[in-house]
Amino acid sequence: MFAILPEILPTQIALAALLAICALALLLGRRLERLVALATLAAWGLSAAVHGVDNDQVQWGLFAVDLTYLFVLIGLAVFERRLWILFMTAFQLLVVLNHVVFMTDMTLKQWAFFSAYYLWSDAQLAALAVGVAQAWWGKRRAGRP
Repeated sequence: MFAILPEILPTQIALAALLAICALALLLGRRLERLVALATLAAWGLSAAVHGVDNDQVQWGLFAVDLTYLFVLIGLAVFERRLWILFMTAFQLLVVLNHVVFMTDMTLKQWAFFSAYYLWSDAQLAALAVGVAQAWWGKRRAGRP
C-alpha cells in the first residue's frame, strides 16, 4: 500500500493546492480571478475524465482540454490588463507545446512529459495565487471586505 505513495503524493499535493487557490479565488478574487478559477477547475475535471490509460501514447483527450483551456485564457488575457493572467496564459502555452513535442517525438519518456506538464501547471497556480493576492490586497486597501 505505501509503495505507491511516492507516486501519488505529488499529485495529491498539487490537487490540494489547486483546490485551495481556486477556493480563495472564488472567495476573495475579482471577476477575472473567479472566472479563471472556474475555468481551471473545469479543465482539471475534464482532464481527469479524459486521461487515457496508456501513458505511452499521445493523450489526445488531455491535448484537447489543454488547447481549449489555452484559448479560454487567451480570451481572458485579451480583455484584461493584469500581468498575472499573461504569465498564466504563457505557462498554459508551454503545457500545450509539451503535448506537441511529445507528439512529434514519441521516443520521449512519458515521465519527462508529465514532469514538465506538472511544472507548468504548478507555475499557472502560482500566477493565479498572485492574482488572488493582488485582488485581496486591492480590496483591503480600498477598505472593502
